[in-house]
Amino acid sequence: MLKLKKKNKEENNALLDQYPAKSGYAESYRTMRTNLQFASMDRDLTVICVTSATEKEGKTNTVANLAYTIAQTGQHVLMVDCDLRKPGLTHRFGKKGEPGLSELVSEQLGTLMAEGSTAKIKLNDLVKLNNLQRRTGILSIADEENSVELSFYDGSLTDVYWKNRPDNKKLASSLVAANLLTKEQAQLAIGHQRRSVQKLGTILTTMGMITMADLKKHLSMHIVEAFKTAASIYNGQFKFTPMPASQIDTTIEHDVNFEKMFQEFLDEGHQFPYLADMIESVVTKTDVDNLYLMPSGKIPPNPSEMVNSGKMAFALNHLSNVYDFVIIDTPPVLPASDALVLSPGTDGVLLVVKANQVNRKYIKDAVKQLESVGTKILGVVLNRVDVSRERYYRYYSKYYTSYYGEDAEE
Repeated sequence: MLKLKKKNKEENNALLDQYPAKSGYAESYRTMRTNLQFASMDRDLTVICVTSATEKEGKTNTVANLAYTIAQTGQHVLMVDCDLRKPGLTHRFGKKGEPGLSELVSEQLGTLMAEGSTAKIKLNDLVKLNNLQRRTGILSIADEENSVELSFYDGSLTDVYWKNRPDNKKLASSLVAANLLTKEQAQLAIGHQRRSVQKLGTILTTMGMITMADLKKHLSMHIVEAFKTAASIYNGQFKFTPMPASQIDTTIEHDVNFEKMFQEFLDEGHQFPYLADMIESVVTKTDVDNLYLMPSGKIPPNPSEMVNSGKMAFALNHLSNVYDFVIIDTPPVLPASDALVLSPGTDGVLLVVKANQVNRKYIKDAVKQLESVGTKILGVVLNRVDVSRERYYRYYSKYYTSYYGEDAEE
């Protein structure tokens, strides 16, 4: 049974648990579920937004009932209350006051990790967290054998330095081993380096001992090797030291694509264990099998900025890999920009329209705004149709009742 917190008679009568399974109302949601399946035949449909042009058109009921209907097929469905202004789903399920989406984005994913143990927080988590928080500084990771420093500029990884790299693996030694430098040239360049503030690579290229292409190749290999060493420190300590942007060197000559390198080091299926636990800690199980809810949490002062953050995008991407279906309840399009900000990153939008209430111009404006940001509109849900006034629906109801029995009447 779909147990939602009852707010008033009108809302209560719109919930599926108040209707027989064979009723026309329940069948309309099964039809919606089927139509979504057809809409996604050419691609996976995992994350959708549900919104409306204006307030009180029934979008929250649509989210709850559609999610309930999909969950009945055995799929794991998550409802996300992303209406951070008037969180309807959160109230319906009696989760007001519980931590949710806003705490996840602003507090948990926004908490600065100054220091700690790599046994608790993996390197993958630390790099991603620094990226989400757009931090600038040095992340030091060390154990009894190795010490590595990772430089970040505005959240982006710019360099990885293995502080106690063995002598036979240092730049000059690797160039000599590759027959790109003689021992005498290496000693001469190192001597110059000790008497100046220049980097060894700069001295080698300035003196014409090696080409820039060879230098980039070997520095790139050194960076990858250093990152691999950092990733192998499972039982060490980490410390992040914030620094002014002027102190982070972004001019290092290399050909490393840090994003690609980072992705190659991720463990399949367990990419961010610490962050994954953080995200899933604010997901709650409902009384319905296979149906889950992420409540809104406390109402933030800046909902649009929160929705438009990298932290929000990361959380939704993670959830899309955990649940079969994610349905997001967003504020109406015309009063707020949240749906416009969020929807382009989803698989599409369902626009809920309350019959005989909303001016057609408002609906057209909402559609135009959604399309202007590249949102795919999956369909329009016509809500609260007066079947006694609509000839087609009277025929449909009569047909449905005769086929399934008297208990199917609304």
